[in-house]
Amino acid sequence: MNTSFIDKLKNRQVWKSFVAYPAASFIILQAVDFFISKYGLNSKMLTLTLILLIGGFFISVLWNWNHGEKGIQKVTRKEQLIYGLITIITVLYASFYWANAEDFNNYSKSQASINFRKLAVLPFENKTNDASFVYLSDGIPENLINHISRLTNLRVLSRNSTFILNESDRNAQGVQKKLDADLMLSGRIEQLDNKLMVNCQLVNVGDGTQIWGDKFLFKNNNVVELEDLITNSLLKSLPSSSRKENQSKQQLKSNNPEVQAHYMKGRALSYGSTSEEAEKALNHFRQAIEIDPKFVPAYVAIANEKIIQAMFSTATRDEIFNESRMAVQTAIALDPEYSEAYVVDGSIKFYGDFNWSEAEASYKKAFDLDSLNVNALIRYSAFLAAMKRYDEALILADKAILLDPISISSLHNLGWVNLLARNFETSELAFSEALDIHPNWIWGYIKRGYTRMFLHKCDLALEDTNKARSLINGRGGDLLESTFIEIYGVCNFDELKYTAITNYLSEVNETNYNDPVAVSFVYLIKDDLDLFFYWMEKSIKEKSPSVYLYGLDLFLSEDIQNNPRFIELKALLNFPSK
Repeated sequence: MNTSFIDKLKNRQVWKSFVAYPAASFIILQAVDFFISKYGLNSKMLTLTLILLIGGFFISVLWNWNHGEKGIQKVTRKEQLIYGLITIITVLYASFYWANAEDFNNYSKSQASINFRKLAVLPFENKTNDASFVYLSDGIPENLINHISRLTNLRVLSRNSTFILNESDRNAQGVQKKLDADLMLSGRIEQLDNKLMVNCQLVNVGDGTQIWGDKFLFKNNNVVELEDLITNSLLKSLPSSSRKENQSKQQLKSNNPEVQAHYMKGRALSYGSTSEEAEKALNHFRQAIEIDPKFVPAYVAIANEKIIQAMFSTATRDEIFNESRMAVQTAIALDPEYSEAYVVDGSIKFYGDFNWSEAEASYKKAFDLDSLNVNALIRYSAFLAAMKRYDEALILADKAILLDPISISSLHNLGWVNLLARNFETSELAFSEALDIHPNWIWGYIKRGYTRMFLHKCDLALEDTNKARSLINGRGGDLLESTFIEIYGVCNFDELKYTAITNYLSEVNETNYNDPVAVSFVYLIKDDLDLFFYWMEKSIKEKSPSVYLYGLDLFLSEDIQNNPRFIELKALLNFPSK
């Protein structure tokens, strides 16, 4: 009886070559990959092993076909020649590959050392379908930005720019076009059974080639260990010339995984837009400090969160500055070389204490400790502009743009500094670029409208105020509403001005206000000088964060600046002479 071909395959156990052999080969390749990553072996070994396994596969199929049945089958001369020929071809091809292919690690290092100067670290993709891991997908890359900045000479873009990229731009082409970066570090977090796996890759955005890639198991909720593994593996792919010789000793992370997790969750929430999110962020920072009282970044984060509240008048001054001042003083005492602490300290002295000389000393200290600290560049630049030192302010604003090209913070500062310096066209362009990227940014429309007001483009200024108004859910804050009124007034939209003033003063009074500086400017536009000076004096006594505006000539007519009462009140602020 003739035996079918399928029966022959079964009897001769050829199935082993198509089932067992690939499974065994996969295990072998995984083992080789592990040793390459663990001990820095030549990366070509993985492909070499694959070539040898492919040759072995053909030998396995022939062997099982000829000797798979029960009993002993003699190895024929012809069969020996075929095995020998396959072996020779495999070895020759493997030798050719080994001799001619470039070591991937060496390629990576040579590529990284040529023209790579700017790195964009993107938020990781959360592929777990579990929103509770967002703090990892945002927090890990943010911490990597800090680590890589501290350990290498690469210019690492801040999260303010990289995290706001549209999903469609989170690729090599988008990063190169939007951020002008040379390198892109991305990753994804996946859940395998009950374990989390983090996959990372470093890509040359110029040609799209992957320079480095690795995968890491997130074990025991130990995010500290995970970040160390990622950082160390990445650094091995970079040439020694890319690493800083004198590395900062700043304590950027806690050795306690629970502390680091609280800090990362707080950072994720601190970028929210509501007071509830801000309070949750503060609670995480406070919990981090309770566990590790020496964890400096958490103190600075608390102080910074409070300063942001102060700038936007979302709480009373005492509530804001007491905790902020204590937190930042503790941070500096624990680590006097932590740049970010001096940024926040400078902001407290600028917006809270009106101690201009000490504010500048703190900003300068932050800049001296880390000249690539974007927050230091932006806030020091804004301070210099407030002191009417525009040339210095513009230099720092431009440098911040290089490091942080598309964030609201850097673009707003560039537009604001140019506005104060009376570079109105440049200011308008900066705000327009920002609005192209952030089309729902209310203050962007207000300040571009402000700029257009000075350019006598009143119709366009009105369009901006209308757009801003449409984005506001109800009434805006005191300062926002006062800016509407000023644009209406300067542009001679009298009906709009009077209506806005009437609505404003129907809600703002002695017992119901947030920003007395804003109230004073409304009375100035209303030509009520007595109440303007009354609220100006009130602003100075209460130390409103916005009082520095009284020192800026742009917002005040010569008549007001020469008014004896204004000169008397302004003298209380001790502005430095230009």
